[in-house]
Amino acid sequence: MKVDKQLLWLAISSIAVVILGTIGFYTLAPENGFLTAVYQSVQLFSMESGVLEHPPTPMLLEAARWLALFTLLAAVYASLQAIFTHFKSTMRIAFTKNHAIVCGAGRRGDVIARAFRKTGNGKVVIVEIDENNNSIGEMRNLGAEVVIGNALNDSILLKAGITRARSLVAVTGSDEKNLAICSAVENHLNTSCELSAGLESWAWRTYFLDRLKSKIRLDSYLCRAARGLMMKIACEAVRQPQLRTHGVRILIDAVDATRQEMLRAAILMLQISGDKKPVLEITSVAAGEEAAFLDRYPAADLVADLRWHSGTASQTFSENSGDSPDFAVFALGSDIETLEAAERFWMRHNTPDERVIACLQGDSDTMHSASLKKKDRDFQVFNLISFGLGSKDPLEPDIEHRAKICHAVYFKNEQAKNPSYGTKPGELPEQWDKLAERIRESNRLAAMHHEVKRNAWQTKGNTEDHAMLSHLSRCEHMRWMAEKAMDGWRWSGSDSKASRDNDKLKHHLLVSYDSLDNPEKDKDYNAFLWSLDIPENELPNILINEEARRMVNLAKKLDASQLG
Repeated sequence: MKVDKQLLWLAISSIAVVILGTIGFYTLAPENGFLTAVYQSVQLFSMESGVLEHPPTPMLLEAARWLALFTLLAAVYASLQAIFTHFKSTMRIAFTKNHAIVCGAGRRGDVIARAFRKTGNGKVVIVEIDENNNSIGEMRNLGAEVVIGNALNDSILLKAGITRARSLVAVTGSDEKNLAICSAVENHLNTSCELSAGLESWAWRTYFLDRLKSKIRLDSYLCRAARGLMMKIACEAVRQPQLRTHGVRILIDAVDATRQEMLRAAILMLQISGDKKPVLEITSVAAGEEAAFLDRYPAADLVADLRWHSGTASQTFSENSGDSPDFAVFALGSDIETLEAAERFWMRHNTPDERVIACLQGDSDTMHSASLKKKDRDFQVFNLISFGLGSKDPLEPDIEHRAKICHAVYFKNEQAKNPSYGTKPGELPEQWDKLAERIRESNRLAAMHHEVKRNAWQTKGNTEDHAMLSHLSRCEHMRWMAEKAMDGWRWSGSDSKASRDNDKLKHHLLVSYDSLDNPEKDKDYNAFLWSLDIPENELPNILINEEARRMVNLAKKLDASQLG
């Protein structure tokens, strides 16, 4: 960085002045002693030493005098430059409005700030507590403004222009701090600001989803990335008749939080084969991890065939066994470990090239996937953090548009059956921003799986419409069960509706599709039919009930651009 180079050269030249001056003074008058020579050389910076009564001046001392002058001038220039830069930045921030504020210049903050610079109006202010953070200079070079200080301090946020900001994302190293920053902004600094608290901990996120009564979005960019990746895999898989029939088998070789997010996302998205559960081969499993996962998600076995292996992917699947999974995902402790493991598996197994995926979490500039691929054939490479951001707005998932339609269709359908719907306790409000975050998340998940179902519908081939719709209805029920299972729900132990307990997360419908009565089967059917974008002239050929017909018509009439 520019500032670092200036400081380095100032330090080198200052040391050179002291060394040359000391040698010069000591050579000139050794009787005064070495320490006096050092003291006189330091005085060269104040321009009060080095003038001799009896020239000529020794060459080393002459060099030290002039170097001291140039060093002093350079220091003054650097100081004035720093003051001017700070003043200019302060003035720019003072007149900036409708900008984004990113609290935290770590790996997530760096990628998010870069994404903001490329989208919207591109105005970004970064708040970072560590003035020595290497990203600060790079962000300034990219045109972002930087405020040094603790984002928990209101004065720092005010300095960053929070009262005029359009959005704020808190991605410091602490989930609790991120939530506290957003809460402070919402409560008394800027009530209209769009807020995103980075909560990478699933425990914190799920705890607050039902308890936080605010518009703060609880975001995990790792969770977003994992869901997006698994949706991409599901869309690929559902286009294959064999996988659609027999189910997907996927290998996940990951560690720590990344493994947890990949597992949950795979269970949620890979419900493409009706009643047949996806098979998840989980490798590099440490002692106790299987028990901990099943303790947290007791109904996971209802929606996925989980196979836990202590060995690595290459150890679990031997080279000549012919036993290759349909997909293989790698996300290990470091990027180079991930690349190495993916390449080793790709070379030794028959899983198609594009279905072996290395998920990196490194710096966005140094980990461009294009530069890591061979020219002919190779496995796929994704940057997880970048993959977790929206393409139009980093804080808004790309699926948000469809998620809002999901809710609008549901609400208007309920209102068609009951004109007063939305006015009683327990009923959902019409406005998206007034929904609990848990409900918004549920709509996002449904919308993501609509993409999967559309891919299945568009590639159904010779499969009859009714057969495919029946199949997708079973997939929808499994998807709904998977969503409940990944929220910690379990079966209530009875098929009676009275046995359902929302507070204790017990549900009577966590059963097979064939165990449902016809009204419940209709709900699964109607939930996705409108999303298939079936041409109106083809609808009469599909036997749908009146509610499904109403939901299809509602979806066609909705103008997504007007959804707030």
